Amino acid sequence: MAYEKVAGRAEIISVHEGHLLKTTTKEEVDSYLRMSESLANVAPRCCYIITNGKLVEMKKCMVCIQNSSKISQLMTSHSNGEFLILKDEGYEMVNPRIMDLKLGTRTHSDYIPKEKKENHIRKCKATTSEKLGLRLSGAAFVGSGDSFATKWDKAFGKSLKSDQFFKAMKNFFDVDERQKTEVLRQLLKIRVVLEDSTSHRFFGSSLLILIDDEGQETVKVKLIDFASMARSETGQQQYDGVDNGAILGVNTLIKFLTK
Repeated sequence: MAYEKVAGRAEIISVHEGHLLKTTTKEEVDSYLRMSESLANVAPRCCYIITNGKLVEMKKCMVCIQNSSKISQLMTSHSNGEFLILKDEGYEMVNPRIMDLKLGTRTHSDYIPKEKKENHIRKCKATTSEKLGLRLSGAAFVGSGDSFATKWDKAFGKSLKSDQFFKAMKNFFDVDERQKTEVLRQLLKIRVVLEDSTSHRFFGSSLLILIDDEGQETVKVKLIDFASMARSETGQQQYDGVDNGAILGVNTLIKFLTK
């Protein structure tokens, strides 16, 4: 299926077969360069980074190798700035349900202006982020028996109270039980990674969930967006322990799916 964006500000375009080009920041590039193998395994596959005109290979990819001429063209047209060449996790899906859930009880980085920080804090307190560790950022799917697509944007997500949030989840997860089980399995894997990522904070990250209505075994759950991530490195804000806000969000969804 052609790439469909349901949330986020970053410009993302389809490039060669099954791959996306994401315009990003130096901070997210640094997050990918320093990412542990376990975290990389639950994030979208990053094949290349383009940073200020330089190409950095992250993982061997035969599709990218076969499209090396297109990557060279991207290098020419994107010589300034920071970019990620990512695998399109929904590329082989026929009719996917797509949802982006903002993760955690805090969504702002350590390096934004005070006014923006205060806005993020107010937003979390006024929405489901504070109590559930999750906020709906966007979704698109065709409900069972519907002939039209349901689309939810971030304004809708901000308007939801906890009970309304869970009602929305019930609508989205109106799928085969085997698919729910697979979503749960992948969420448990992400939780293990979060629990092992001591001194890390996943500020601004999201859960991307894709479920193909035409292929009952086709499910993807990925941890995405690492521009605001904190790693407690030298010279940076230091954090002890795990990101309890992010773990709360994953646990909220796990509990919902196991009720």
